[in-house]
Amino acid sequence: MGKKTTKKPAKRGGDAADARRWTRRRKRRWIVGILAGLLLIGGGVWLWNGARATPPEPAPRFNLWASTGRVITLDDYLGKQEVVLFFFMGAG
Repeated sequence: MGKKTTKKPAKRGGDAADARRWTRRRKRRWIVGILAGLLLIGGGVWLWNGARATPPEPAPRFNLWASTGRVITLDDYLGKQEVVLFFFMGAG
């Protein structure tokens, strides 16, 4: 007598679980493809807009009265550290 094989014979056409598995794989591939495409398009738009970005405009010249009675201009701080302007809009 010959050797016994324990291998199951291959099914033709597969079963329902096999079909669901393949459907999930196809959906995953579509989702990954769509996300990759959106990422590629978004990166291209970001690079395109970044290449044409204009530098910020300089601040207009102005004079302010300090609480000490001295006049402060923006030119006093030119070339020094950053100037932060704060306006409180809650009054009124």
